[in-house]
Amino acid sequence: MTNLLKAKFSMHYPEFNLDVEMNLPARGVTVVFGPSGSGKTTLLRCLSGLERAPSGFMKFADQVWQDESKGIFIPIQQRKVGLIFQESRLFPHLSIQENLLYGYQRTPQSERNLHLDEVVQVLGLADLLKRTPDKLSGGERQR
Repeated sequence: MTNLLKAKFSMHYPEFNLDVEMNLPARGVTVVFGPSGSGKTTLLRCLSGLERAPSGFMKFADQVWQDESKGIFIPIQQRKVGLIFQESRLFPHLSIQENLLYGYQRTPQSERNLHLDEVVQVLGLADLLKRTPDKLSGGERQR
């Protein structure tokens, strides 16, 4: 088993061009940094499957998630990745508890590293669970 994330994305926009080729460990933490407008979010959107690079390639361990030359593209809901945006991305029509359950219920039990009650405790969310996102302060949304 190859324990690498291999990706190559090339996308052209009026403001900038994203041209990335990388081989990263498939486990652990990787940090993406750079100046504003350099394509960090676009890269993360491509890796997660939110955005599709027309000539993209991505292989996670031994599974090809995208190979446009062969017509392969695994959609985001079938990729076992999480993407945390800088700004709040909560479903406005769901309570905080329902927002948490949205992803949790889509994770197989055998792959859950934390249980919902642990997340609630660690992030101090107990008093917020019944509220909707529009009833939270900026700091509460970040949690």
